[in-house]
Amino acid sequence: MPEIRTLQLLPHPRTITRSEGYFRLPAKASIVLSGEANRSVLPAARKLQLVISQVLQLSLPLSVGTRPAVSSACSFSYNRLLSAGGYELVIEEHGIFITYSSPEGAYYAVATLKQILEQSGRNIPCLHIRDEPDFAARGLMIDISRNKTPKLETLYRIVDLMADLKLNQLQLYIEGSPFAYESFPQVWELETPITGEEILLLDAYCRERYIELVPNQNSFGHMEGWLTRPEFKALAESPEGFMLPDHMYDSDLYPDGLFMEPGTFDTEDPKVLELLGTMYDDLLPYFTSNQFNVGCDETYELGLGKSKAAADAAGKGTLYLSFLQKIHELVVQRGKTMQFWGDIIIQHPELIPQLPKNIIAMEWGYSADHPFEADTLKFREAQIPFYVCPGTSSWNSLTGRTGNMLANLHNAAVHGKNNGAIGYLITDWGDFGHWQHLPVSYAGFVYGAALSWNVDNNLDADVAGYLNTSVFHDRSEKIGQLLLDLGNYYKLESGISRPNDSEMSMLMRSNLANMGIVNKLTAEHFDNLEQYISRIEDQLEDLALECTDAELVIQELENGIHFVKHAVQLGRIKQLLAAEPAGIDPALVDHQIHDLDLLLHQYRQLWTRRNRLGGLEKSVAKLLRLRGEYAQLAAQLSGSQPL
Repeated sequence: MPEIRTLQLLPHPRTITRSEGYFRLPAKASIVLSGEANRSVLPAARKLQLVISQVLQLSLPLSVGTRPAVSSACSFSYNRLLSAGGYELVIEEHGIFITYSSPEGAYYAVATLKQILEQSGRNIPCLHIRDEPDFAARGLMIDISRNKTPKLETLYRIVDLMADLKLNQLQLYIEGSPFAYESFPQVWELETPITGEEILLLDAYCRERYIELVPNQNSFGHMEGWLTRPEFKALAESPEGFMLPDHMYDSDLYPDGLFMEPGTFDTEDPKVLELLGTMYDDLLPYFTSNQFNVGCDETYELGLGKSKAAADAAGKGTLYLSFLQKIHELVVQRGKTMQFWGDIIIQHPELIPQLPKNIIAMEWGYSADHPFEADTLKFREAQIPFYVCPGTSSWNSLTGRTGNMLANLHNAAVHGKNNGAIGYLITDWGDFGHWQHLPVSYAGFVYGAALSWNVDNNLDADVAGYLNTSVFHDRSEKIGQLLLDLGNYYKLESGISRPNDSEMSMLMRSNLANMGIVNKLTAEHFDNLEQYISRIEDQLEDLALECTDAELVIQELENGIHFVKHAVQLGRIKQLLAAEPAGIDPALVDHQIHDLDLLLHQYRQLWTRRNRLGGLEKSVAKLLRLRGEYAQLAAQLSGSQPL
């Protein structure tokens, strides 16, 4: 029978006290709903019924009201003095007692009890837990726009994980056409978007688990999916595109500069607001949430195109704020509270006090040392409600960047709590093809959720243990640490700071002739990387997963490792090209082509298991370009083309 020290509870509760003895859950007893608000906790009671059935193979009926003839295994009772979302869980030798002040509090108590039952079985240690959240809003944002749009069953799986982790808000990031706008079928007719009807189903699934599905649609920058189309091109700040300023990209990856397609709206064209209004009217009716994240981040070309004269006269920040206020009017007209990314307005702190007070700033940043403390203080001083929004560090990583992820999530939680954030949103992006597989992001989901519930008690949360026990059900108890280790291969790269990126991912995305990244790496770097990733690969055969998608998870990890190993070999080929291109063995390049074909074949198959088909070809476009460059090099080495 487990002692209290061996129980792995995540998020770790605010207080937990162990008592002597155990309660043996009887085979014949009821789950009792007592108190003045008993019907409101039916979802929590039914959840407990399901957990007991699945974990202990016992079938316990529900009983509403207390009566002497009913033997209670677990009872729910209302206490208005508890905080919203808070609960007390008491296990004594004669029963389990859950006290709550809100239905979600009862549900969170069951989430904690589920972990206890999974680890203790029918003989449950006596204890007393008092618990409540630090952040009122504890969310997860999934990027469904960068090529990878999940199937509905994948989203359901994510929501179930969120419910176990006591997260209460889900956002699906939309830019381009991952949603089927009924007024604009031509925008998505060649894609496989989420439909309004599917949003209705997902919204209901979330509400049953006390999760708010918040609409999230970018509305200012990141509008390339619309502004590159002929019918909307005139609405762009720079219709013909523009060169990104030098300080905004990595010159090793883009030695000739970075050309950007038009992505930011012309703030002075009234047709822009008409378009946004129609888009909102297509999207918002499918959500029950009274909040709406309108994005408005990274408006790169604002003040560089049509608005240059106005920006020179009034200031770029003033132009941004003016358009943001117009968007706010659209949102308020539709009965929603507006969330917006805070990265642009934070560059103009003198304008923050001019923001509407009924707006929520989303302070995001993804580096380990992002200035959450200083930035959130600016919103606090201006009395603007705000969230902190760190990330999983999964994107552009192939298999994650664990060290950065842990530090970034920790940093946001500590300073967000200290400065009064009303929410904590874990973000999971998919830049440049969304090559990382879903399990790569789980560690970030878990650690972020733990911190968002209770910062101080979860700084050292056992993420690996939770992944082993509650996510993957791994009898070997190894996959959690394996995933964390897999996400640290980037520490063996050059050591140069590459924000939101890893050098192996950059190698896979850069032209074969581009030596900017590989010149910062040595043969020793590649040897160390190969040895490190091979040791992790060898551990895969030791795993004993019992989750419902066990086989798929293993294949996804194998494919992620394959990406890294291919990048290592690509780096070695680039070093040979830089030193003596004519001396390269043609068989080496042929082998690399074959290896990439295998990687692509598996990647395509895995994609369709969790995601919709639309976006796949865009995701692999850079890999296919790389294959073409391999083929050209092979032809040159064989003598059919000049080197």
